[in-house]
Amino acid sequence: MKGILKSTDFVNGKRRTIIAWLVIFLFFFLSFWSSWKVSFLHSLLLTTSLILACYIESKYIVRLLLKGCHVSFYLITFMLIIIMASLTTYFESFMLIIMSKHISISTPQLDGFNTFFIPLLIRVVLFTATVSVSVISVLQRAEKDNQKIKDDLKSEKLDMELRFLKSQIAPHFLFNALNNIYSLVYTRDENAPQSVLKLSDMLRYVMVDCQVDHISLDKEVKYIDAFIDFQQMSMENKSNIIFEKNIKNYDFKIPPMMLQPLVENSFKHSRLECDPNGFVHFYLLQENNDLIFIARNSIKGMSVSIADPNKKPQSGIGLDNVRKRLELYYGGNYSFDVKQEDNNYIATIKIGDKYNEKKV
Repeated sequence: MKGILKSTDFVNGKRRTIIAWLVIFLFFFLSFWSSWKVSFLHSLLLTTSLILACYIESKYIVRLLLKGCHVSFYLITFMLIIIMASLTTYFESFMLIIMSKHISISTPQLDGFNTFFIPLLIRVVLFTATVSVSVISVLQRAEKDNQKIKDDLKSEKLDMELRFLKSQIAPHFLFNALNNIYSLVYTRDENAPQSVLKLSDMLRYVMVDCQVDHISLDKEVKYIDAFIDFQQMSMENKSNIIFEKNIKNYDFKIPPMMLQPLVENSFKHSRLECDPNGFVHFYLLQENNDLIFIARNSIKGMSVSIADPNKKPQSGIGLDNVRKRLELYYGGNYSFDVKQEDNNYIATIKIGDKYNEKKV
């Protein structure tokens, strides 16, 4: 598709250039007060000379300006204009002398001030204006190409950063999950085999399903449900773990593993295993075209890295990476709020339907 668009732009650009030169030729042809043969040859000579001057300027001389050689550029451009204007004026006068032998027209004198230098001055102004337009066109095209290169590099950089951020998730989760499974196996818990199956499904989601730019909300929710079930296996008090959902469209598209880091942080810092009053509450809802996810947890014994989201967490994944991924995916079209209220820590993500708009 990009190749077709590029080819179309090239053809359209060439077409506009040809039309512009035809218009210039027609303007010259209608401006000369003489027989149509003289006007035609006169216009053809002048238009061809302008095309040649613009070609030399845009193909070769303008490179000096792009390289920063301003003095050389202006000097050579000035010489080109003087030479082309002089040759054009001379050949125009010479052509009129030749044609005067066959057509009844006045014969110009090549050494006269009015018949050579005034037309030369007019040609210099004409060549200067035309060459200037050509240079401006080349500079605009170069700026457009440079901007495209910058955009491509930026896009490539964003893609690399996103891949890196997603690659951090798998080892971090695997480390925590294996520790929990080890505890279940060590205590001979009957839920150990079931936890292994859950881990297998979750790893499949992380390692396979998450290798795309966006996924359905349904897959992310199922992963979080499995993660919560996995965590509850090693806890006696399960009533303090709540995940409420109010979702109308589970096909809503979001970046993979965007919500999960908040779930992990809530479990990690709520101290559920040692605090009977500890809790983690999650709320997922849709309002209009926005998706809102709220993670609330107790903060007894909370680490400094989580109390201050501007500091990098010690874990491999954390609020800093969540913020980076939101910025990379959504630019400024999102909100990510973290705050502390009494003994509660609340993190809220609000994102729009960026990927769903593309589907429409």
